[in-house]
Amino acid sequence: MQIKQQQGFTLAEVLAVVVIVSIISVLLFSILSSSTSTHQKQAKKNKNLQDTSYALKLVTKDFRKATQFDDATDTFTTRDGQQTYTLLNNTITRNGEIIANNIKEFKLEAKKDTPVVLTIKIVNTSDKEINAELTSRGIKMPDKEEN
Repeated sequence: MQIKQQQGFTLAEVLAVVVIVSIISVLLFSILSSSTSTHQKQAKKNKNLQDTSYALKLVTKDFRKATQFDDATDTFTTRDGQQTYTLLNNTITRNGEIIANNIKEFKLEAKKDTPVVLTIKIVNTSDKEINAELTSRGIKMPDKEEN
């Protein structure tokens, strides 16, 4: 009597393969999930930094073109008109137009020396702080009234 050889997998072999594939799938999913989360966080930080840099660029440009600066209202007077900067609800606006979001702190401070020195401080919601100090080329500041 001859015994026939049957081909196929046993239940134990199939279960072993399913378990191994499941473990590999869970590991791959966790790696993918982690990298996606890291990418999203980094993209948000990059966007915040771009907004902060753009705001600094505009303030610098307006300061270089300015003939007068009023530090009480953060207003530059240029040949093109007045440029007023405000920070409200974590958003910097220039004449009402949004130029940067996710900003925690925005300060423009001028020293009335000759030449006038403007100190710019911008802190975004990612706690990245940018400071700049600009020196004017002929800007005037209005006289403050003393009480």
